[in-house]
Amino acid sequence: MSDAAELAARELARLGAEERAGLFHLSWWSDRLLGMAMGDAGFRAELLRFVDVYPATAGPEDVVEHLRSYLGGPATPGPVRSLVSLAGAVPVIGPRAADATARRMIERLARQFIVGADTEHAFPALRALWDGGIAATVDLLGEKTVVAADADRYAARVLETLNGLRREAASWPVRPVLESDDLGPLSRVNLSVKASALAPHLAPLTAEDGLAEAAGRLRPLLHAARDADAFVYLDAEHHAVRDLNLRLARTVLDEPELRGVPAGIVVQAYARDAVEHLVEIIDWSAVRPAPITVRLVKGAYWDAETVAADTAGWPSPLFTEKAETDANYERCVDLLHDAHGRVRAAFGTHNLRSIGSAIASARARGIADDGYELQLLYGMAEPIQAAIQRSGHRLRVYAPIGELVPGMAYLVRRILENTSNEGFVRRSFAEHRGLGDLLRSPGPPPPSGRLPLAARPPTDADQPETYRPEPVAEWHRDEVRAAMGAAVEAAMTAPPMTVRALIEGRWMDSGETMLSTDPADPAHVVARVASCSASDADRAVAAAEAAFPAWASTPAGDRAAVLFRAAAELRSRRHGVAALEVVEAGKPWDEADADVAEAIDFCEYYGREMLRLDRGGTVDSPPGEANSLRYRGKGVAVVISPWNFPLAIPTGMTVAALVTGNTVILKPAEQTPAIAACLVEALVAAGAPAGTIQLLPGRGEAVGARLVEHPGVALVAFTGSRQVGLEINRLAAVRRQGERSIKRVITELGGKNAMIVDDDADLDVAVPDIVRSAFGYSGQKCSACSRLILLDGIHDVALERVVAATVALRVGRPAAMGTQVGPLIDAEAHDHVRDYVELAGREGTLVLHRTDVPDEGWYVGPSIVTGVDPATSRVANQEVFGPLLAVFRARDLDEAIALANATDYALTAGVHTRSPDTVRRAGAELRAGNIYVNRAITGAVVGRQPFGGFGLSGVGSKAGGPDYLLQFVDPVAVSENTLRQGFV
Repeated sequence: MSDAAELAARELARLGAEERAGLFHLSWWSDRLLGMAMGDAGFRAELLRFVDVYPATAGPEDVVEHLRSYLGGPATPGPVRSLVSLAGAVPVIGPRAADATARRMIERLARQFIVGADTEHAFPALRALWDGGIAATVDLLGEKTVVAADADRYAARVLETLNGLRREAASWPVRPVLESDDLGPLSRVNLSVKASALAPHLAPLTAEDGLAEAAGRLRPLLHAARDADAFVYLDAEHHAVRDLNLRLARTVLDEPELRGVPAGIVVQAYARDAVEHLVEIIDWSAVRPAPITVRLVKGAYWDAETVAADTAGWPSPLFTEKAETDANYERCVDLLHDAHGRVRAAFGTHNLRSIGSAIASARARGIADDGYELQLLYGMAEPIQAAIQRSGHRLRVYAPIGELVPGMAYLVRRILENTSNEGFVRRSFAEHRGLGDLLRSPGPPPPSGRLPLAARPPTDADQPETYRPEPVAEWHRDEVRAAMGAAVEAAMTAPPMTVRALIEGRWMDSGETMLSTDPADPAHVVARVASCSASDADRAVAAAEAAFPAWASTPAGDRAAVLFRAAAELRSRRHGVAALEVVEAGKPWDEADADVAEAIDFCEYYGREMLRLDRGGTVDSPPGEANSLRYRGKGVAVVISPWNFPLAIPTGMTVAALVTGNTVILKPAEQTPAIAACLVEALVAAGAPAGTIQLLPGRGEAVGARLVEHPGVALVAFTGSRQVGLEINRLAAVRRQGERSIKRVITELGGKNAMIVDDDADLDVAVPDIVRSAFGYSGQKCSACSRLILLDGIHDVALERVVAATVALRVGRPAAMGTQVGPLIDAEAHDHVRDYVELAGREGTLVLHRTDVPDEGWYVGPSIVTGVDPATSRVANQEVFGPLLAVFRARDLDEAIALANATDYALTAGVHTRSPDTVRRAGAELRAGNIYVNRAITGAVVGRQPFGGFGLSGVGSKAGGPDYLLQFVDPVAVSENTLRQGFV
């Protein structure tokens, strides 16, 4: 039996039946091409990638190269592949023809979905819509904001557009259905504004700065809208910014002089908590003098949101099934109509069933047909547009304005929407599916509300599930930020900790102590720490040797279980340990939390890897012979850890050694011993037997050197500077009295890492990645980008934007939630980096050196230098380990790769490009252990990007990868002859 929504939808279908049922008004060839894309997801993806990169191409030859890269392979339909081949085979004429054809097709697509290149060009189309009985809400494309200048330009464009529309709309004829509803008059001028485009810092951890910036740019726009009698929507945002969008609206629109401004906000029904979000808006609107308009849409960023949540390990904030979203949309429709008068309602969808739901729900409540409006995207679903007009309902189209290049992201999203397998427009107008199937009820509404925070139960060593990285903090959740804030406050105000040594299973003081201080406030003592001696090292080695036989013979499952329990212990203390990193290591909140998550990952991953390794290696056993390959711990392992990843790196080295059957002595960095003690406490609480794990804080020259030279030590794992690492390697190579094995040395020694930005790169993506890679944790990462290589075609504009984005970074005390760049670790590091910044000014040109840093603490502001000689400059070739970025210009990709490889280090490298050929070359030719494409070059995740370099960056081992544990074991092959007296 049909329900009221289906009946209303069928009536619309009847009214629109005479309209042309095509998706696009294009040339025959363009229509054919998009028809192929709708039928083949692989071809569609490649075609849209070409559409995305086309505006960045540099002439006909470059167009042909990109066509070959994207559409020259077997995934492309034969006719298209033949045309691409022909374009490359005919000199001069072929590339020109290909370029002209591509441009015509893309411009036709743009004209289909984009009203005009600018306001003046859009006026005729907007007037034509109005004359035809259709209103519009104007959206300005190119809203991606990376730096403040982008936000200023966007705000200026909005203001210009508003004033232009005000003048233009004054001469439009009267259209009663478009100019009033049952609640009163409606504005002729209607704009949709992106709050995130008004502030580059509108993000969870920089929310207060971002909201202040956005409000400062939004207020003048709303004042102008009030004076022009114009309406302003705050448009849909990514889920992480959605609640900030509402906060911004409530803050600005509740100011006395703006309370009467007609305004709206967009609600996305694909969010699991859309109902709760909608109720909050309704309650707010109910007490305002002018009701808020709510535009209800299905959602704008489903692919990006679901991928981001899955990558982060969070439960998806969105419904994952189309039917769930459709059902939730209908539930939200009812809520809006129930609140009629407290809010105005607008329903944006191309789904006839959903439109029918809006109509039927309103009529059931006695709401007139002009008591709400229906909205569609410009250039889509003309039959539905015609049906809505013929039914007498008010119709408004979402009308983008913008040039081809800034509008490309919007254009690609619209094509994706038109050609997606689940899209109503495709299924109805392209596939001609029957109305009965399309208009059927989506079923009962799914459960609503926010999902619980991402959480994992302790791992069962007997049944370890598949490894998944620990979810990073959901900073967009209020409760997460509040918990971390409370933990940081507690760490800041706590009395100094006492960090003792752990030797022979007993926590003990030493004869001497040293202080660990806050790098943001050196007068603040974080911990008083035992300073162990050479004799303490001897005792620890003796205890480790005594504990080794029993631990090495402990079943691998039991050893792995210790790691799993340690992971659970760290998980339970996550905010407290992260807060300690903020105070002792000077890490910003997100960096500190990520370090704790990575430490948990190492425990979980290496525990599973040991279970796999315990099954033995794969060897051949012919008839009459039984062969096996097993692995044994080497003996006593010494771990000497750095301060920059004060929990993750010591955890990785320690638990890798421990789970493989070695006993471990951890000598932590002198700057961060309290954080290292958290690891040892977790392992002891997890049941590591006495002597298997020992903690020896102290001076490197005293305890560290003695441990490296000790004849009872079988293995040394070190992460730190090249100078110290090479010295450890030299000392370990000397055979001493009593040694029965050659010491294994595992080193990771740093890098001088390059990022290449290709001519066709998307700078909206590249610039934030560059800045994050260069200045995250003040550049104190071995993987940090210290050399930026810009190809000639984009050098000037890219450099300008990188400088501007660096100027916008929040430098300050890490305890403050919004801090992005904190202090260096200590006075020695401060003086070292400051000297290099001064040297940079002599060797080249400092285009930026930020001096707006706190007076207290070891701060050196982010700096950018150009013009240094890549061959002879110390700044270009020596690891600085601080916020100093050297920028180089390259003529072409060959020179860029040569520059990137011109260093003794080989740790990380990256490239930003939209050319598949360049991606392949980067993977094959860049000299680095980790090569990153179109992302930041820091932030490797255990099990996903095994981390480690070669050259003078290390011995080639890959932490967090499937071969890492092999560094810590001795392989033993056993071969048995099973043939006896002629029988097997």
